[in-house]
Parts: sequence; C-alpha cells; structure tokens
Amino acid sequence: MKNQYKKILLCFMIGVLSLCTACGSRKNDEDQKRVVYHFGDNDITYGEYYIYARTVYEDYSKAYGNGVWNLELSVGDEIRTVRDMTIEDIIEDINRVKVLVSHAEDYDIALSDTEKEDIENKAEDFYKGLTDKDIEEAEISKDIVLNVMTENVIASKVYAQVLSDYDFEISDEEARMITFYDMVFECYELEKDGSVKEYTPEKKAVQLEKANEALASLAEEEGTSFKDIADKYHLQYSSEYTMSKSELIDEYGESVANNILSLSDGEVSVVVETQYGYHLFKMIKSNNDELTKDNKRQIIISKQKEYFNGVYEDWVKHYDSHFNIEKSVDYELAGQFPFEKTDKQ
Repeated sequence: MKNQYKKILLCFMIGVLSLCTACGSRKNDEDQKRVVYHFGDNDITYGEYYIYARTVYEDYSKAYGNGVWNLELSVGDEIRTVRDMTIEDIIEDINRVKVLVSHAEDYDIALSDTEKEDIENKAEDFYKGLTDKDIEEAEISKDIVLNVMTENVIASKVYAQVLSDYDFEISDEEARMITFYDMVFECYELEKDGSVKEYTPEKKAVQLEKANEALASLAEEEGTSFKDIADKYHLQYSSEYTMSKSELIDEYGESVANNILSLSDGEVSVVVETQYGYHLFKMIKSNNDELTKDNKRQIIISKQKEYFNGVYEDWVKHYDSHFNIEKSVDYELAGQFPFEKTDKQ
C-alpha cells in the first residue's frame, strides 16, 4: 500500500498532471493570503497548497476510495494515517518544484508559445472546475492556478534535463528475466516458535539420496514431470519462479545463480546444495522478452530516481538549509483541506 501510494504521488509530481511553475518569490496580491509555510524566498499560500492537495485527493480517491485517508500505516516505529503522510508528501512535492524551477536558467529552459497556450487552457479548465466556495475558502485566483501549472511544466523540463546528463544504459543481461522450476529437498524445519532447526547429517543424507533418485527418474523415465516428483516426495517448497539475475543472487548466492542462468530452455541441473537444502532446477524460459523489457524500464527508473535524489539533496541545501517540515509548516492550516470528505458531502 505504501509503495503504491508513493508511486501515485511521484506520477503526480513528474508526469500525470503536466503541472509545474515559474512563480518564485512573494507577490503583492498574495501578501494578505494565509501562508502554510515559507520555503526559500517563497510564501506557500493555502491557495497554492490547495491546488496540489485537490489534485492528489482526486487521483488517490479515484484509485482507492475516500475511506483511505484515515487508514493507519506502520512507518518505522510510528503509526501514521494516510492523510498525514499525504500532507507531508504534498509539501515535499511543492518544495521539489520550487527547487527545480530555480535551476531553469542553468539549463536554458524556456516555454514555447504552444506550451504556454496549453498551460493556460489547462489552468482555465481547472479553475472552472472549482466552486465559488472552493475559490473563496482556499483564496484561489486564476493567476495562482496558472503559476502552479507553469512551474510544474518548467520543473518537469529541468528534471528531464538533469537525467539527460547521465547515462542510464542497462544491458539485456542485467535486465534478463528467466522462468525456472525449483525442486527443493529441504534440509530444515520450522519450530512452533518460528525458529529454524537444521536437519541432522543423517537426515540430510536421506534428502540428498532422494534428490539423486529424482534426477535419475527425470533422465530415465520419459514423461516424468517435476510436479510428479514433488508430489511423490511430498516436497513443500517446490514451485515455478520468475526472477532477474540480481534477484537470483539475493535468493541463492552468485554461484548457484550463475548455475541456473547457464541452463538452456528445458534443461535440468545436477543436484545443487544451498542453505535451504538440495535443489534440482529446470529452465522453463531462459529469457522472457516482455518481462526483460519491463525489468529494464524499472531498473532505469530506479537508477534515475537514485541519481536525481543525489542532485536534489545538494540543491535543496543551498535553496533553504533551515527548512524543517515539522517546525516550518502550519499543520493546522494544511489540515483544513478535507481529505476525509465523501461524495455525499
């Protein structure tokens, strides 16, 4: 739930909305508006915060329902509601946009007339979707909406430019996804208290003998399947898996992982010993093209995120080294956004 939740917010920030901004410092017509917090030279008004919050609210409620906001999640040693975590993520997203926009000139980022027109149209549509009550209570103007959307577009362009400076090329071998069958003659048992008890040497020898018998059956008896043998020996942990090379190494260690990766489609390994017991591996598909492509995309996304976070951490320190989300934010004002409302209200 937490990962999916983060994913939705990330999509909101970088892509789904195509929102971003060029409004940085305080504006005279906003001096009297309520301020949720200060960040750098910016007063983040409730109206600006509301625009971000409303979009997140609509996207997230559509995906998970309105009742999700009071759901409690365990975060480290704390129990947090989705509502409270959302407020903090919105603030972090606003800050990220401000910092990115501040580097637009470094990358010669500018908006085309077509982009400006598109932003104006989207800002107009968003503003029309607000009720008079929304506009009055959140102190929103058309200029604030336009500012937020402009900043988000600029920020997304800076983000793309930052990533273009780094080579995220991933080899097919690194991303390769394979499907294989793992028949395990386990050499341990779980105690009632959850602890692991390793088999005695004598009992392990019996399991090794069974594994060798199974290998002989596969070689000598045509039509014998892994499932037949798993049923015959009442094996608990025999199943089909799809993994990448890195996942194989995490699960079995590098030596065994390389052994599995060397198998051709339909080929069966010799008996292999791991910390779990004795294994027979059968390669079902040595390269699942579609899954490999998806995995490559995910690896690139992960590397991009890691690289950007390193750049951003340095930028934000120079932008506002004193900002502290717990001390700097007026949570009472931020919490006025009705995350727990329902469609009937």
